[in-house]
Amino acid sequence: RESPTVVVQHEGPAEKLAAALAAEPLTAPGADEDEAGSDGAGSEEDQRYEIVLARTMPLAESLDPEGYAELTAPDEDQSIGPAAAPDDLTELIREELESEEYTGAELFEPTSAVLSQALIITSSTAAQAEISDEAEPGIQELGEFCEELRIGVREDLPNPVPLLQEMYECAPAELTYGSEDDLLQQLITAELDGVVVTSSHPWVGDHALVVLSDEARAFPQDQYAPLVSSRIAEEVPEVAQEISQRLTDEALLTLRRLIEGEQGLSPEEAAEYWLVEEQLIAEPEDWG
Repeated sequence: RESPTVVVQHEGPAEKLAAALAAEPLTAPGADEDEAGSDGAGSEEDQRYEIVLARTMPLAESLDPEGYAELTAPDEDQSIGPAAAPDDLTELIREELESEEYTGAELFEPTSAVLSQALIITSSTAAQAEISDEAEPGIQELGEFCEELRIGVREDLPNPVPLLQEMYECAPAELTYGSEDDLLQQLITAELDGVVVTSSHPWVGDHALVVLSDEARAFPQDQYAPLVSSRIAEEVPEVAQEISQRLTDEALLTLRRLIEGEQGLSPEEAAEYWLVEEQLIAEPEDWG
């Protein structure tokens, strides 16, 4: 391509950018409708991003609110909560992108890693609740002990108590909200007994915390997926698909470690370092 690729960390919701990218007509920002040609393209070059990396859950909801609502309706017969399976979210997005309303972009393969929220406790709390560490434990194993727990929830998540009660008969004694780091710090120092945060947080392994599986799908789970403008989809190299395949749970954990703390790298630097380590791009000349 004539112009170099530029990576930008956008401050707004990525799913809104992705939906705009997928929508037709391709009218340049600020152009009058009269200036648009018969094919919908403005006289100016379309200025939208050509590739947007978005999470599949909010993207599915943005593209098809009704379909998303149906997909996330609890299945009482199967005792399954409102969290959609990642594959179902991807299928909903692909179906919507095949409609007449969204013809401006294509969905490339989502990351191998699944981004999920989980109820995380300490090994001490697990021992008190008599939860075995021989197999992957689940929230249902808390039983009546749940009523004694002080639970912290990531601040941007909805109140999980109704779903914990409905799906697991778990009604914690106390609920508080905060950032992931603050909540995990309170868990480690025994100020909280459990937290609902991203299961791939680096501190989970660092402090031997116990992740309780969410078999009833009470908490959301999704993936990152690149939405690529139809104008360049055929030009995007195969390495873009390979990057998604290489972004496993372990890879996301590595990236989070790279940007963690005051001495951490910027997201752009961390991504570049990981791509070089995975031999997906050449080492930049200015690395020395």
